[in-house]
Amino acid sequence: MFTFFNSLTVYVAHSLEEQGKMREFLEEAGIEHSVSAVDANSPGGLSPVISPDRLLIQPIDFNFYVYKKDFDRAKSLIQDNWHWNENT
Repeated sequence: MFTFFNSLTVYVAHSLEEQGKMREFLEEAGIEHSVSAVDANSPGGLSPVISPDRLLIQPIDFNFYVYKKDFDRAKSLIQDNWHWNENT
């Protein structure tokens, strides 16, 4: 289970398509991960649950978490092999 104490944010995606591709990328690499969606316009602190309708109309950040023990490997894989172009 991912918690504040045993995980770190390794990547932040800014669209549904980008987060889907990053999920595929991490799954293919065999890296266990978790994703949380955060309203980019919400004030800091706890955010309310995001409804499916808001996912389509609000700027949403998708935070990817990995276990601390996997962070360096995940970070290296992302830096060396990941690229995202919004219009591809």
